[in-house]
Amino acid sequence: MSITTKRGDSGVTDLLFGGKAGKSDLQVEALGAVDELNAVLGLARVSMDGEAAEAVDQVQAWLVTLMGELAMPEGKEAEYERAGFGRIGETEIEWLQDWSAGIEGDRKFKGWLRPGANGGELAARLHLARTVARRAERRVWDTPDTVARGEIRIFLNRLSDALWLMARKTEES
Repeated sequence: MSITTKRGDSGVTDLLFGGKAGKSDLQVEALGAVDELNAVLGLARVSMDGEAAEAVDQVQAWLVTLMGELAMPEGKEAEYERAGFGRIGETEIEWLQDWSAGIEGDRKFKGWLRPGANGGELAARLHLARTVARRAERRVWDTPDTVARGEIRIFLNRLSDALWLMARKTEES
């Protein structure tokens, strides 16, 4: 099947299980913001190695799961569950909190930096990812509770915090 289906030419896009939504619909806006976040994290990840790269890879995998949840039409929750798709939950949120605590350690970051002022390209990319994460979080908050569960919103909030810490740590190196 070709990626060029022409189905989106009328301003409507496909959701899971045959659902459809307008391209400017809040659900699609939230989905697109998370997709952009995943892409921006990829830009940061290519400059990383070791545990940091593995952590970002894990986050990207969870963002794919999160996008699946956001692409689920209302009323299709049972079908989503039967299909075996995952959900973001407390486990992922706790992992992000632990990751943040590990990055922060005993550091006390002070002040607000201008991204790029005290660091290299990786720090700037992480700051970009952080801002996209914040926007994704805002777009998800714009959607009804039936589209985005509280765990999704909390996950994105914790992720943006972790990315801020990671960028600041990178600026120290």
